Amino acid sequence: MYSIVLDTNVIVAALRSRRGASFAVLRQIGIQWEPLISVPLILEYEAVGKRRLNA
Repeated sequence: MYSIVLDTNVIVAALRSRRGASFAVLRQIGIQWEPLISVPLILEYEAVGKRRLNA
């Protein structure tokens, strides 16, 4: 199993669409990849997740 760190852009893109490569990567967590997570990374995910989208 490979260890990976997911950039916030991958997380956001995966949550916005189930048809892209980012979502496919997210689906493989726990199957082919083990995520590496730290407290600062979780805080970054949270900060980015709270931003408003410019649509």
